[in-house]
Amino acid sequence: MLPTEYGTHPAPGYGRLLPNAPNLHPSHFEMWFFLAWAGALVVVVAIPWAIIEFRKGHRMPALTLAGGLLCSIQEPMWDHLGHLRWATALPDAFHNFGLDVPVLIPPCYMLFFGLEVYFIYTLVNRGITRKDFFLLFVACGITDAIMEHPGLLMGIYEYYGNDGPQPFDFGNKFPFYWSIINSAGFMTGGVIATYVYPQLKGKGWKELGMLVVPPVGMAMGYGACAWPVFLAINADISWEVQWILGGGGCVALAWAYIYTLGGLVGVEASERDWTLWDMFKARFMLPGARERFYAGTEKGAPVTSASSN
Repeated sequence: MLPTEYGTHPAPGYGRLLPNAPNLHPSHFEMWFFLAWAGALVVVVAIPWAIIEFRKGHRMPALTLAGGLLCSIQEPMWDHLGHLRWATALPDAFHNFGLDVPVLIPPCYMLFFGLEVYFIYTLVNRGITRKDFFLLFVACGITDAIMEHPGLLMGIYEYYGNDGPQPFDFGNKFPFYWSIINSAGFMTGGVIATYVYPQLKGKGWKELGMLVVPPVGMAMGYGACAWPVFLAINADISWEVQWILGGGGCVALAWAYIYTLGGLVGVEASERDWTLWDMFKARFMLPGARERFYAGTEKGAPVTSASSN
């Protein structure tokens, strides 16, 4: 049975849903702009590259992209738990949990839970310290916040609160704990890939096991860090308590979780001097430029024009 009435009378089996916000009416330009911004443009460029790499025997990019696509089926579940609703005018990709999931979600997940996982995997395999790993976590979170803001400002979607704004929403419509839990999901997928892919690489159909890494990474990252805030925003408690216990608990768990993950893959001393800016800008480079940038960040290596672009 799907819900037919929203507000105080939810259908059995569904959480408390608020009515569709009357101000969520993006224009056609805004809808298609955010579709491109949220991942479609990057994915269109990445797919031919992944196919070329696949034909060369390097299957990891294609597998992570496909795994990110598979990961998108979790969206309606998290929308319920995290109080996110979409503008009804958006073209739909699929329907679940009584919610319509827009077409921008699959390419968005291919970018963030696909290519992000691949990027983290490659960086970890080059050798980064626990401190570097934390910087990478922060860089991923910043990128997530940058990606989400245009959609919120355009009315593509919104995060709604329970008795007040969601934790860490400082008046800009974006609850910053989402940067934390999304980044935790990215990082988890990258760490799992570091352990799993060497066991599958070059073993034919067994490499398809990589398809489940992004969905598992997302679920593990959210499960490890987000449960205090999800419980809080769905409870009948004041918004101040939601911020302190829910938001604060999320931050505390995320710090411990990322510290633990960094210990699993971090090396004692990196061969490169990484900064937060390095971690951030490397993620927006094409593969060839990124490799040249990596070489330019080696300790003692001369700064090249490629590393400064």
